[in-house]
Amino acid sequence: MNNDIDKKKRQLDNLENLAQNHTRTERHLEQYSEIGSKENKDNAREKQTVREHEIDNLKSKILGENQPQTIEEQINNISENFNRTHRYMEENYDKIPQEDWNNLNKKQDNRIEQTENLLDKLDFE
Repeated sequence: MNNDIDKKKRQLDNLENLAQNHTRTERHLEQYSEIGSKENKDNAREKQTVREHEIDNLKSKILGENQPQTIEEQINNISENFNRTHRYMEENYDKIPQEDWNNLNKKQDNRIEQTENLLDKLDFE
């Protein structure tokens, strides 16, 4: 039970962080729309799209919507997130700060591990 509470707290903290980053970036896009390169603005909009998707996913997890998912659905969702993040990293490798790059790599490694665990679980059913 305590694990579930800790997990929900982390999810809420992550949701708050994503929402704050989204709001801050949105404000900067509005305030500085006349200055800055098109490339930087496009990059910021792409990040916003990823954040919006992550916010929606976290909301659903926290509220317990669409639960429980089948193992196949979980694998599919993890795969979609992995591919989306992989494309983002490929397209923006030269613009992503090192700390963010390391965090994205950790997330990707966790997604691979989650998928492997779910596939093992699927084999036992």
